[in-house]
Amino acid sequence: MESDACEALTSLIRWKSSLDGLIDAANRCDLREGPCVRLDRDAVRDVLQRCISGELDVLELPRWAGAVHMLDRVEIDEADVEMLSQFLFEASSPELFEPINVDLCQRWISRMGNA
Repeated sequence: MESDACEALTSLIRWKSSLDGLIDAANRCDLREGPCVRLDRDAVRDVLQRCISGELDVLELPRWAGAVHMLDRVEIDEADVEMLSQFLFEASSPELFEPINVDLCQRWISRMGNA
């Protein structure tokens, strides 16, 4: 059961399929005890690249970011916590910041650098 929980959280972080199923599974797993899953720059850059390429729907990015941001069992390395938390907050709240589009994805990738 524990590995299923990690898989559900990891699948959402990596946005491996339809958001509906991923968000539901991750939310159910997040309620149970278990290990945390790490969100890192590589995972976010990969999602952004896939939005840019059209593999993922860039207009669904706020929904993905909001779901990931709300999970208690998702951890971010201390060195990246400020940047990735800011990204998740801004991307999940385009009405407060700026519209989600390919240019925004490219700017965030650039901000994250190759570290």
